[in-house]
Amino acid sequence: MNPATLYSHLTRARRDLLGTLRATPDGVLRAPLLRGERFHSILDLLIHTAEVEDGWIHGDFQGLPMVQDRFPDIQAGAAGPDTTLGLDAIEAYWQAVEADTRAYLHALTEADLERTVTLDDWPEGHRQFTLSGLIWHVLLHEVRHTAQIAALLRTQGIKPPQLDLLFSLPALDAGPAAP
Repeated sequence: MNPATLYSHLTRARRDLLGTLRATPDGVLRAPLLRGERFHSILDLLIHTAEVEDGWIHGDFQGLPMVQDRFPDIQAGAAGPDTTLGLDAIEAYWQAVEADTRAYLHALTEADLERTVTLDDWPEGHRQFTLSGLIWHVLLHEVRHTAQIAALLRTQGIKPPQLDLLFSLPALDAGPAAP
């Protein structure tokens, strides 16, 4: 599977997750369900995941301004722990990030994926990676936090959507449904 194919699954799963979150009370989305330093709520995890994708794909990989530069509330720091952003604002930002990411991933060649990316702000011994490896890092980052959000929803008695990749893969033996 190539990164663009997995990204297509992630964006479908993201839409399903956002649909569930739209039906979730705001109090649950903002509840301090996590005791970490950086993330306390489901909304904190959502905005973090979008910002990470934006930073890596646009800043680190392409040397472009981040998409968040077009979103003053996000750029102003409203996305920190205990975010003041609402679900609609996060979703609008993430959709803009997604549009740019999708175009970027679909334009990549095999040679692009093998190029070396140097991360100047990382410690010695962890600065140079293939673009492919870093893209997989970004995609799996979203998988991890999506699973975390699904688990947090369950702790609040809310059934998360079906997010498993298996259900979006084309079945090779697709035929008539079993009786």
